[in-house]
Amino acid sequence: MIEIQEDLKSVTELAFKAMNTDFYISISNSEVDDWKDQLIEWFSYVDREWSRFNSDNELARLNGLTMGQTLTLSQPLFDLLQKAENYRLITGGRFSPYLAKQLQYHGYQQSFPFQNAEPNLQSIGVLVQECPFLYDASQCTATRKSEGQVEFGGLGKGYAVEAAMIWLKTQAKANSGMVDGGGDMSLWSDGKKEWNIGIADPFDPNRTLRQITLKNGSVATSNIIYRSWQQGTEKKHHILNGITGMPVETDIIQATVITTNCLDAEVLAKLCFMENPQVLNQSFSNVFRHFEYILVDQNGDLMISKERGING
Repeated sequence: MIEIQEDLKSVTELAFKAMNTDFYISISNSEVDDWKDQLIEWFSYVDREWSRFNSDNELARLNGLTMGQTLTLSQPLFDLLQKAENYRLITGGRFSPYLAKQLQYHGYQQSFPFQNAEPNLQSIGVLVQECPFLYDASQCTATRKSEGQVEFGGLGKGYAVEAAMIWLKTQAKANSGMVDGGGDMSLWSDGKKEWNIGIADPFDPNRTLRQITLKNGSVATSNIIYRSWQQGTEKKHHILNGITGMPVETDIIQATVITTNCLDAEVLAKLCFMENPQVLNQSFSNVFRHFEYILVDQNGDLMISKERGING
């Protein structure tokens, strides 16, 4: 359910809470009078239909398909499923949208915030090595062909943010704007507006570690402190390696990626916990051509990539 911040009266700003995240949208202008209503409707749909914690929504119906059964999907969900599978392929399985069973095994069985999870006595489950569905783009359908449960994680939020940005830019004709979903943001400008973005200290969210300036681009931040919990004697977090199904073991506690779209930024931010910066550059620079990163390790030290000129 979306909670709108009623005290924000500006006609060019909108603030609300959805997906357990604070959203803030700011635009220079709009040729669509009811732009706020349309965006609230969009984020309400995403919040309602794509959460795995809702047992009666579109994602639940997809995950509930039996072998050979077919479901007609909404166009946005169909599109996101295609993109998620493509990210799995180009990252060699490191990112996977099919880790729902493994997340449950590790104790992520309820919406945040929570601090403790019961130890799981069942098996971690078989890792999904292929897409569990056959897709028909002409009919917008999915047919189950193997086992596997979809869980988008931050990719769903990134998709929602990016789609909102595109709509505001192309349909509402906003010259400049920002869509910020709890640190995952897409920004655009006609060349005059520059956005100053603060990267928060993971140990003290009220402190800014670094300022970056963007005219056009996207930013995503992943952090293993906030979404972490105790499961028995083990400390767990939400970033799993799609190859092993296990929480990533890393010295990195926060990764911020700046790139050209929010979905790439989301996936790259997760990869930053799995690969050291040099390997990340070598392995994925041909796939994700323009990205920068700011990493924070357990000691609070920063690792910053060289400028790649994405401000354009």
